Amino acid sequence: MTLSEFRHIHARIRPHIRSTPIVPSELPDVFLKLENLQFTHSFKLRGAFAHITALVEARDPRRILTVSAGNHGLAVARAASAFKLPCIVIVPKSAPKTKVEAIAAFGVDLRLEGRNYDAAEEYALRLAENSKEYAFVSPYNDRAVILGQGTLGFEILEQMPGVTAIVLPIGGGGLAAGVATVVKQLRPSVRVIGVQTEASAAIYHSLRAGKMIMVPDAPSIADGIAGNIDLKAITFPIIQKYLDDVVLVSEAEIRSSLDQVLYREKLVVEGSAAAAYAALLYGKVPVSGPAVAIMTGGNVDLMLKFTSLPL
Repeated sequence: MTLSEFRHIHARIRPHIRSTPIVPSELPDVFLKLENLQFTHSFKLRGAFAHITALVEARDPRRILTVSAGNHGLAVARAASAFKLPCIVIVPKSAPKTKVEAIAAFGVDLRLEGRNYDAAEEYALRLAENSKEYAFVSPYNDRAVILGQGTLGFEILEQMPGVTAIVLPIGGGGLAAGVATVVKQLRPSVRVIGVQTEASAAIYHSLRAGKMIMVPDAPSIADGIAGNIDLKAITFPIIQKYLDDVVLVSEAEIRSSLDQVLYREKLVVEGSAAAAYAALLYGKVPVSGPAVAIMTGGNVDLMLKFTSLPL
């Protein structure tokens, strides 16, 4: 993937996305890229519009089909709705209620299938085999989606030229693959570090194995980065080439970071974003200059959060 491809995608999706701000954190030398303030409150909108606009330009008549833990489905639903395209969004039955309701609001064909993301993706991929009827938009295993997510790399380098490290959560790897490809071609000295939860760390263990492997997948508060991924995912070799490292954080560290971001930073983020923050808060990523943590999303059930607080 060349820089010219990323620049072309950035220009194409710019009318549909926000250029989100970077703000200083309460942590020393740490800055936060606020994709939780993106339309649909997630970076996933970038990749969704990258793919959907390509389908529109090609006048593709097929129904859009996607599978998601929540945020990607919400982004695809918004993009499809913007162009009045028929769309099926499949989410697991475990998906957070706030994300399910937001997807449904766009009037798409929403289907709850499977107890977790792995089962939902298996169902979606069976449907996607009928490529004459469906145009499948993977959350990560998709060239256009990776190009869209990579546009974040341009924005970070433009907004903070002195950045020394970029820390981001990894699920399927679309964000990591896109951002790392852009950053390493423009500024090779900037470290790009991925973060996974100990409960579900397919990329972490696959990198150490030297190939994609399936791993045990426990429930996680960081639902957006939980689950295994396609063993033939195109993100993996890109991550192998460009990403500097992947670190792990515990569920307890993520929960603590959610509170830290809410009460000290005064920001609403979800578990996946808190994982990136946790890596810096707990010293998993050493900081020797300005570091940017991408706050990837903010779609949380606030009622559940606040009703769980002690009176």
